Amino acid sequence: MSKANAPRQLAEQISELGLSVDILINNAGVGTYGRFEEIAPGREQEEIMLNTAALVDLTHRLLPNMLKREDGVIVNVASMAAFMPCAYSAVYGATKAFVLSFSEGLWAEMRGRGVRVLALCPGATETGFFDAVGSDEMGAGQKLSTPEKVVQAGFRGIDQGRSYIIDGRNNYFMAQMIRFFSRRGVALIMERMSRPKRY
Repeated sequence: MSKANAPRQLAEQISELGLSVDILINNAGVGTYGRFEEIAPGREQEEIMLNTAALVDLTHRLLPNMLKREDGVIVNVASMAAFMPCAYSAVYGATKAFVLSFSEGLWAEMRGRGVRVLALCPGATETGFFDAVGSDEMGAGQKLSTPEKVVQAGFRGIDQGRSYIIDGRNNYFMAQMIRFFSRRGVALIMERMSRPKRY
């Protein structure tokens, strides 16, 4: 999905098979971790393509049929990283902030039109994400949620008509507490919490 024409090809295959999509879950994503200048530029471009561009493109291609049926669900998987600047994973955090903002805007547009949109915002979760990043430091010290709990939060958010939902009570409180600090202060706190041991 990080390749330029992948969403178009997938949508064409769905159409050729005569299928219709009732629920779109944009869950594919990748992260990077380390000092910005030390991360391969190509890797970060793939991250941007997969986390944002592919998500928007696939949503564009599958939403019209949902609107015709006046029925459908779109779940875009964002992250707790969407709520704060993320030193040492700056591109990842920025892409997830994009996903949250995009989803909330689309949620507002779709109200009353039969399509429900949700940004699902999990914290660190027991998946292969940190293995793909290449470092377990990125999630160090965080209590991992399970995929099942994240999915249950998503179902709750859809059922309640929410524009976004955060998995986990502690994560929810953290996202709310950030509002009481300056953006500069949050960035500095996150830098200290996220700094790799080698620096």
